[in-house]
Amino acid sequence: MDRKKRGSLIEKLYQTQNIMMCELKISRNYGTAHKLTYSDICLLKCVQHNEGARASDLSQYLGITNGAVAQLAKKLDKKGYLEPYRIVGNKKEVYYKLTDAGEAACRGYDGHYGKLRSDLEEYVRGLDENSVEKVIGMMDLIINDTAVNENCSIAQMAGQAGHSQESTLKRCEKCQRIY
Repeated sequence: MDRKKRGSLIEKLYQTQNIMMCELKISRNYGTAHKLTYSDICLLKCVQHNEGARASDLSQYLGITNGAVAQLAKKLDKKGYLEPYRIVGNKKEVYYKLTDAGEAACRGYDGHYGKLRSDLEEYVRGLDENSVEKVIGMMDLIINDTAVNENCSIAQMAGQAGHSQESTLKRCEKCQRIY
């Protein structure tokens, strides 16, 4: 591959990153009564994937503060997507569950990004094994060389707690997410 094509590939990677960041800024209606932000959907999907998780767990999974979870959850509760609850005998911890509207929002989100996912899967099926390994290597390079390693809330907490370097490489759910 010539130098011009290699440069074009790197430019496409940056363009893709910028487009994905812009995409995250768009509030969308996922077949629901309200437009939802990326933060809204992140919390709803996190609750969906971590049934029975405490609010403090959700904050770690998402890499945000407990206060941010409480504020976001309150907004989604008022809109009817999320419902807080407590377990008998534990008045301190707050848990959340999705309402029917919250489940519908998650399905709408999955449907919205379903075409992109299926298009990507079809494209990858057409690649030979060596090409797949090279793309994985390139993505791993991006993942491992980003500043998230130093700024991910779970990594920071592990470092502050005096855990080994290995545990500081763990990422919050938002950094790991595949939904």
